[in-house]
Amino acid sequence: MVSPSSFDPYDPDDQVRNLKGFAKLWYHCKEQPLVPVGILLTCAALTKSAIAVRQGKQREANRYFTARVVMQGLTLAALVGGSYYMQKNTKSVAELQAEKAARRKQLWLEELDRQGAGYQRAKKSSLPKEE
Repeated sequence: MVSPSSFDPYDPDDQVRNLKGFAKLWYHCKEQPLVPVGILLTCAALTKSAIAVRQGKQREANRYFTARVVMQGLTLAALVGGSYYMQKNTKSVAELQAEKAARRKQLWLEELDRQGAGYQRAKKSSLPKEE
């Protein structure tokens, strides 16, 4: 049995994969908001340390280099923690496939009902009228 072609282009499970550019970046930033914050803080510490080195302020530069390492560690912890959290709260592949199969079956049955109703209407209109 082949599913109707009207169902093929749209797959609700691929919504993230279908996003482009900034929309995909924004989706991931909303999904794990601590990671972009950590990245920005790491970049700020690195920039400040480079400025301090250029100005010859070794103590300040060392403080910012230490802050950069700490920020990188916190960003990595946020990334791992968020991934662990999301993994625990997602469904297994088998569950997702079963839901997708049930949804496709339901859509297929609805399509058959619509086609059957159209066939019945066409059949009734082609029959000679009884008087």
